[in-house]
Amino acid sequence: MSALAQELSCSVSTVRRDLAELAASGLLYRTHGGALALAGYSTSHEPTLLEKQRLLVEEKRRIGQAAAGLVHPGETVILDSGSTTWQVGQALKARTPLTVVTNDIKILWDLASTPKLTLISTGGFLRPNVYTLLGSETVRFLESLTVNWTFLGADAVDPQAGITNVNLEEVAVKQAMIRAGRRTVLVTDHTKFGKTVFARVCELTRLDRIVTDAGLPSTLAQEVRAAGISLQLV
Repeated sequence: MSALAQELSCSVSTVRRDLAELAASGLLYRTHGGALALAGYSTSHEPTLLEKQRLLVEEKRRIGQAAAGLVHPGETVILDSGSTTWQVGQALKARTPLTVVTNDIKILWDLASTPKLTLISTGGFLRPNVYTLLGSETVRFLESLTVNWTFLGADAVDPQAGITNVNLEEVAVKQAMIRAGRRTVLVTDHTKFGKTVFARVCELTRLDRIVTDAGLPSTLAQEVRAAGISLQLV
């Protein structure tokens, strides 16, 4: 357990808590002093929003604050769905007036009462458990926009494979968000790096910046920067 905590640059108590939550979600089997990945785990497994929100909360909060700090009052923003982009939305409350577009029902709900914030839903059909709006109508709406910033989430990030996603239906929406943004910033925690899952979204060169937490291994950070991507560790 202590070796894992050292590798991830966090406390033993954090490792123990996160392993317990992953075990409860059926993603691994706890052993004495560690854990084993279950054979049934696949590149198409998608945790629920509740599961995502319980993991790496402080790291995601720091990422959200750093990303929101790029935005100036009066600008327009697209927020992708996810627990890290939710943190960006919370931090944007201090950057108003703003216009925010999102396909995330929880972000919509939690920003709805923010003064001086114009909030726009993408529309589309609702996926249960992850509270995300998707579909051809969502894509068409996003294709009608040009915004200052797109803040994108990811299920997996790899210097060679780029950004990949476990759910194929989300890919077209994410790609439309990238096209709509004058600048696209990937916001995701370090555990998503060095992995590849089911459906490809884009190459890393489509991004203007990546904001992640300081737990990212230095070898992966070097690979990302070698690809010419601006990387911010918080």
